[in-house]
Amino acid sequence: FFNECGDQSKACFGNPACLKGITCLGNCRGEQLCATQCFARFGSERLNDWLSCTLEEKECVTTGVKQDTSAFYSAPPPAIREFKPSDLEGKWYKVLGYNPKYDTYPCQINTFTTRSDGGLNNDILFRVPKPDGSGSWQNNFKETMADSKGPQGKASMTVEGKMFGLTFHEQWYMLGMGDDFRVVAYKGDTQQGPYEGAFVYTKAADSLNDAGLRSKIDAAVKAGGLNPSEMQLIDNTCPADATASGASIEDQGKEKLEWKDVFELTEWFRPGTLKKQADFDPNAGIKSM
Repeated sequence: FFNECGDQSKACFGNPACLKGITCLGNCRGEQLCATQCFARFGSERLNDWLSCTLEEKECVTTGVKQDTSAFYSAPPPAIREFKPSDLEGKWYKVLGYNPKYDTYPCQINTFTTRSDGGLNNDILFRVPKPDGSGSWQNNFKETMADSKGPQGKASMTVEGKMFGLTFHEQWYMLGMGDDFRVVAYKGDTQQGPYEGAFVYTKAADSLNDAGLRSKIDAAVKAGGLNPSEMQLIDNTCPADATASGASIEDQGKEKLEWKDVFELTEWFRPGTLKKQADFDPNAGIKSM
């Protein structure tokens, strides 16, 4: 760590909140829901920079076996031919999601703006509920979308971005669309392997109250090979109880390392040394922020 990523390691290891983030992620062993909660509580640019350097740029730690994902992308959902990037411009609410690891967080707003190369920038807001029920953390990240059909020539657009310091790649497939809705399926991959999901955008947060519109959406979902009953409702009530995600400057100074954190750091130096705790909670003992 210090030979290959010296500056990033010094910045992170000298900050208690950043170190707590490392030990929290070590306990997750790559499980996405767990990791998202760790970042919601301890996330910072220090942690992002450290992860980007040690896991991607210098590969100080191996997160998994590198996989050939060509077969994974070879049989995608059936994208409609008439889609063009401008069909996604503007502000959209994500109202239905398929994969609970990625698609169903509350209060998801995506704002698409055009790029000079014909692609789109996607500015994403979503919330992670606090485990004590006192509100949620507001998260924001951005991704770049290219007007490309991907290596297999079957995608509507290709997507790249960084979330929590690590790069992801996705291919999006527009399954159907109407005046006020878009149905999207996707396949993606990170260093930890491939993943997939689907979701529905509408122009208003409460659009699903329109039975006629819901019927059209369900038909598009079914035409794309998915079961409408497996699409989960996303909570877009968005109460005014959200705080910014990550460790604030004040909170970073308050975090204290515990003796167990020393042992949990071992997972980064020698992965697999410690057995994952079956009941590990990334936010155990957390106080309302």
